[in-house]
Amino acid sequence: MTDIAWRWRWPGVDSELLVSQAVADVLDKQRQGLFGVERGGQLFVNPVNPTGLLLALATLPHRSDRSGWSWLEMDAERCRQEIQDANDQGLRLVGYWHTHPQSVPAISSADVGSFSRFAARYTQDLPHPIAIIVGKSEKPEGIKAWSFRGGRYIEATWLK
Repeated sequence: MTDIAWRWRWPGVDSELLVSQAVADVLDKQRQGLFGVERGGQLFVNPVNPTGLLLALATLPHRSDRSGWSWLEMDAERCRQEIQDANDQGLRLVGYWHTHPQSVPAISSADVGSFSRFAARYTQDLPHPIAIIVGKSEKPEGIKAWSFRGGRYIEATWLK
């Protein structure tokens, strides 16, 4: 049995995204410092979890990624390898996460562009990609999730 740290729900979507404690721990430990650079990784679900859609893996930042205070470019080869490794474990890609230098993250126009390109690249396998942004605040609103649906990003509601 997997420990669940929290859950998210999107308006108009009849399911919840369960966030494993392992994923919550990764996200909590990656908050961007005062003079730090953005970091990020990919998100994978266990599609056969009996209790619901489970966010089971958040990959760690990689030394070959390029980033600055307010931008991130993940290494394509590392992403490809992570997808292959996760698929071998029965997990499926659903999106990616990254940090922001603000306390409570908000999805920016740069994020929308980046996630739109991501969605277009994986459109066959990933009809509703998920974006998680980790802000500096350690309160629940310090980590937010969005889903790309109907041509726009919809923010999830955090549930304990």
